[in-house]
Amino acid sequence: MKNLAFIRLLYRQGIEQSLLPEPLSFTSVLTFHDAVELFLIVTAEHLGAVLKDRDPFIKRFFEGLHPSNFPGGVELQGQYGIKRLNDLRNGFKHTAGFPGPNAIADVKADTAHFFLENTPRVFGFAFDDIDLAEAVQHDQTRTHLKTAAQLNSEGSFLEAMGTLAMAFQELMNDQTKDVHAPRGRSAYSFGEPMPSNPLREDQVRATLFQPDHALRRRVPVRGAESLAREYTRTRDVTRALQEGMRLLALGVDFHQYQRFTRLTPEVVRYINSTTPSFRAEPGYAPNQEEFDFCRQFVITVALRITEINARVVPPSWT
Repeated sequence: MKNLAFIRLLYRQGIEQSLLPEPLSFTSVLTFHDAVELFLIVTAEHLGAVLKDRDPFIKRFFEGLHPSNFPGGVELQGQYGIKRLNDLRNGFKHTAGFPGPNAIADVKADTAHFFLENTPRVFGFAFDDIDLAEAVQHDQTRTHLKTAAQLNSEGSFLEAMGTLAMAFQELMNDQTKDVHAPRGRSAYSFGEPMPSNPLREDQVRATLFQPDHALRRRVPVRGAESLAREYTRTRDVTRALQEGMRLLALGVDFHQYQRFTRLTPEVVRYINSTTPSFRAEPGYAPNQEEFDFCRQFVITVALRITEINARVVPPSWT
């Protein structure tokens, strides 16, 4: 399932690339082909087939895996579409034959048809049933993603979306830590973390207020109130900027993040409880598309963080 999850992610990446302006959209052809080829390799391994590496691409898989040539084989669908994809990929990669928008649209449709038709034929379930969470390497995040999916299927929408919000928070918090850095804070922390349960403005005002203010010289009228307002606003802006800089540095799409935060409930953590609670507006009822978006957002961020961490080189003395 993990290999199939990666294939589905690769296919989604090809779709995203196909929507880019030219010439950036050209790379979608290579990505679609890689996804299809990897699917065919996994299919051969799943069926226990031994194929001839020197055969042309189409013959090696579509004929090599056919029941007439391999007992227990499968009759794969979409051969002509994949041949068109293979020809387009070879022309682009080997002779710089740039694909046009119509060709990209054709191979995108061909690739979609190939996966939708052949996944149930080979593996016994729909292509859309492949759980992308299997590609996530963070164990805790993967557990949260699966828990959220289960809660959503049971109709526990608040808990499902809250679990996704919690998964995202934990991902971001973990990324601010670095055992090799001073005070254990990574470059993505942008300073010490702000308090999760900060004082309200009235609490700050009460802390600052002294009964003898009126007797003190040069103390402005309602000084505690003004200072409390200034402090809390400065703190809130600092917290928002710290969070924004962290997202920017990690390459998280800010517009998708905004939608994610608007769709997910607030995660409330109490001092005397290890289990968080979730709070949302009355009538909160996210639909399936909104849940799928939020779950995919967490998966994308998790994969992005994995990519970043893979490039980190620890100091030579560790």
